[in-house]
Amino acid sequence: MKPFAKAHFPVLGYLSVLLTLSGCGGAGLECDSPEIRNSVVKTIADDRNNALVNYAARSSDAVAAKMTHANGQADKSAILETAKRGAVYKLDDTIAMRSRDRAAHAVTCSGTLAVTVEDATASKQVDFTVKQTTDGRILVSVDPFLF
Repeated sequence: MKPFAKAHFPVLGYLSVLLTLSGCGGAGLECDSPEIRNSVVKTIADDRNNALVNYAARSSDAVAAKMTHANGQADKSAILETAKRGAVYKLDDTIAMRSRDRAAHAVTCSGTLAVTVEDATASKQVDFTVKQTTDGRILVSVDPFLF
């Protein structure tokens, strides 16, 4: 019997398994984790001039009614801005992965985002990319709305 230290271990087999596992970094990326969903909503909600919230605010009968009682353009602008700040955003339950780029450790995704301002709700497809950096961080970028 050979001593343990001199036994022939399949070193190349272990290396190939390690290399295979290290190549799976992009495989774990997903579109629908709570962190990703929150990042997408926050990115859009933080932009008070996004086209979706502007559309919902201008479509709201409640906002329009408040603006008819406003004294001057400054008051109307304040009412509109207050309504947009109070907007409620919701990303639909179904998020679809459109593509996966294993080499870039990235996935592109789509979902429907709804925003409610007072009594008006508007929804639009939102496209976003989830990418894993070389140091393991996850970055989310949201494509601008096209109307």
